[in-house]
Amino acid sequence: MAKAFHEASGMPIPFSAPAASVLFDAALADADRLCLIYEQDAAARGVLAAIAAPHHLAPVKVASEILWWIDPAWRGHGAMKMLAAYETWASERNCQYISIVGLGPDPAVSKLYARRGYRAVERHFMMPL
Repeated sequence: MAKAFHEASGMPIPFSAPAASVLFDAALADADRLCLIYEQDAAARGVLAAIAAPHHLAPVKVASEILWWIDPAWRGHGAMKMLAAYETWASERNCQYISIVGLGPDPAVSKLYARRGYRAVERHFMMPL
């Protein structure tokens, strides 16, 4: 699923399975890291990974989504439960803010996020050197 997320994100950085493994392993050892799995029919259908850490420019703790992927055939089934679990986890980590990412220039999930109280705050650009 991490590879599928990476491909859909359009990132120019090559995918690394070992790096993804480190990300997921860290969630097992650190309460300020999260890895949620959406399971249906005894198979993983989605994943949400996040980190809770101090913001770089302010003395506030922020929960930041690292990746969120649900296999296309299973979208709409567990997304709200995953999002609610992420929000609960962030609150339990004493985060003052929570962030989530949408793929593409105008992600379809923007309206969902806005209904939940999120607002767009920046847009990232990347280029290879």
